[in-house]
Amino acid sequence: MKPDVIQTIMESKKIKGILSFLLIFSSFSHAQPKPFMDYVLSWDGDSSNLEVELTYAASQKDSTVFIFGDPDFGGQHNIFNVITNIRVAQPETLRMDKANRRITIYHNGAKKHSISYGIDGSLPVDRPTRTTQTELFRPVITKGMLTLVNVQFALDVTDESNPLVSFRWRNYPESFTYFNSIRPAEKNPRDKLSAQYDDLSDLIYFVIGDNIEVKEYNVMGIPYYCVTTIEDTYGNDLQGNFQPFFKSYFPSIHRFWKDTDFPFYFLAVTVLQNNQKEIGAGGFGIKNGFVMKLGKKFDPRGIYVTAHETSHSWIGTKMMLGADSFDNQWFGEGFNDYITIVNLANSKIYGEEDFLHYLNEETLKPHYESKIKGAHNDSIAAKYWTDYANYGKLPYRRGCIYAFYLDNQIRQASNGKFTLRNMLLDLYGLKMGKKRDELLTVDDFINAGASYVDKKELEGQIVRYMIEGEPIDFNNIKLFDGFEVEINDGVPRVNLTEGADLTKIYQW
Repeated sequence: MKPDVIQTIMESKKIKGILSFLLIFSSFSHAQPKPFMDYVLSWDGDSSNLEVELTYAASQKDSTVFIFGDPDFGGQHNIFNVITNIRVAQPETLRMDKANRRITIYHNGAKKHSISYGIDGSLPVDRPTRTTQTELFRPVITKGMLTLVNVQFALDVTDESNPLVSFRWRNYPESFTYFNSIRPAEKNPRDKLSAQYDDLSDLIYFVIGDNIEVKEYNVMGIPYYCVTTIEDTYGNDLQGNFQPFFKSYFPSIHRFWKDTDFPFYFLAVTVLQNNQKEIGAGGFGIKNGFVMKLGKKFDPRGIYVTAHETSHSWIGTKMMLGADSFDNQWFGEGFNDYITIVNLANSKIYGEEDFLHYLNEETLKPHYESKIKGAHNDSIAAKYWTDYANYGKLPYRRGCIYAFYLDNQIRQASNGKFTLRNMLLDLYGLKMGKKRDELLTVDDFINAGASYVDKKELEGQIVRYMIEGEPIDFNNIKLFDGFEVEINDGVPRVNLTEGADLTKIYQW
C-alpha cells in the first residue's frame, strides 16, 4: 500500500473519531442544560397574596435545596412565615426545615423541576404600624399596592451554581402603574426580565399600584427615575419634594466621585400602608437605586435619609471594606454619612443651620453622651437590630466624626491643597482596578491615606478610634479654615467661623 493511501485512511479514521466525540459531547450537552430559574408571578391587585411558580434546572441529580428569606435583611427572623402553600408535582417530594428556612426537593427521577408557593404580604389591620421595619423589610401586598424585593419572594439555591434567573408576570391589574429595577424603561409586566443569580445579591425591586407615578429625569446623561405614591394621608407632594435631588444633589455627588458610569438610577418612595400616625421613615439602598417607606410628612429627616441612602451607590455598594458590611460599618455607614452631609451642603439643599444641626445634634452630642460610645467594633453586629437606637447608630456617628477629623488632618497637612475627597478618590480608583471579586481592605484604606497623613498615626487612629472605640479628644485639635470647636461638659460642638461659606469649604 502506498504511503499516501495509508495517510488517507488514517485521516479518515481520525475524522470519524472526532465526529463520534462531537456527537457524544453534543448528547452530553443536551443532557446537562445550563442552569436556570424561571419565576412566573401572579397578583389580582386586591388580595394580600402573590402566587409564585418557579421552574428550574437541577444541577444535582437527587435533590435541590432552597433557602427562603434573609434575617440579615432587616433582622426579620420570622420571615419564613410569609411563604405559604408550598407544593411540588409528583414524583417530586419536599421537606421543610422552618427553623433554618430550608426547602429540600427530592427529584425521584423527575426530568422537569418546579415548585409553587404563595407570599402573604398582609399587614396587621387590628393595630397601627409601630415601626417602618414592618413594611420596609417584608413584602407589601395589599389592595392597590405591591412592593417586592427579590429576597422577599425568591428562593436562594444552595448548590453554588450561577443560573440565569428570569421574572415575568402572568396575572396583574393592567390599569396599574408598573416599575421594575432591572429594566426601568420596560412598562409591560409580561415581558421577561433576566439577571444572573450572582447579581441578585444586589437586590431586584418591583412596584405595582393604582396610586403610583413614575417620572424620568436626565442627570448628567444618566436616566434617573422617580417612583412615588401620588396621594397619601400626610398630604405629601413627593414628586415635588424630590425635584431638588435630581436638579442639584445627584449632580453634586456624581461630580464628587468623578463617576457617571451608571446605566440608570431610581428613587422609589412609597407611603406606609397600615399607619395613620407619624412614625418616621426607613430605607435601603440597592444596585442603581434606593427604596424608602415614608410614615410621616416629608421633612428634613426625610431629606437626610434620601441623601444618605443614595450616597451608598459608592461607599457601601461600589466600595466596601471587607467581605461583610458589618465588619467596618464605621466606613460603610459613618464615612458615607459625612459624604452625605458635605454633598447636601455643596448642592445647597443643606444650609449652614441644617449642616451644623446634623453634625452637632445628630452626631457629636448623642455620641459623646452615649454610655456605649467606647464599645468595641466587634460587639456591634450582635446588637445592631435588637438595640438599634444605641448599637445601630454607633458606627454611623463614630465613622462620621472620624471622617470629619481625618478631613481636617488632610487639609492641615497639605495647607488646604488636599481634602478627604482626594484620599477617597484614590481608594475608589484602587477598587476599580481590582478584580470583581477582590475586596478592599483596611490596609488599602490606610495605604490610600498614607499619601496625605503619617501612615503610623493613621494605623493607630483606626485601631484606637474605630476598632477599640476610644472617642476622639477634640480639646487640643485645631480645625481647618472655616470651622472652630468648643467643648462643653466633654461634648464637642463645631461652629462656623465668621464669614465662612460652606459651599466654598466643600466645593468640587
